[in-house]
Amino acid sequence: MDKKDINNSSYAYSVSLLKMLLAMQLITEDEYERITQISAEHYGADLICV
Repeated sequence: MDKKDINNSSYAYSVSLLKMLLAMQLITEDEYERITQISAEHYGADLICV
């Protein structure tokens, strides 16, 4: 596994957790969008369908 694979996996995991928080109404849709954008930049994720 290379660094890109690890980063993509980490990004997918974080988005999955964020979706769970959104479903539980613990974060808003706006917060979800902003955090996923920050995570994508942090992990260097391009266009990943999660």
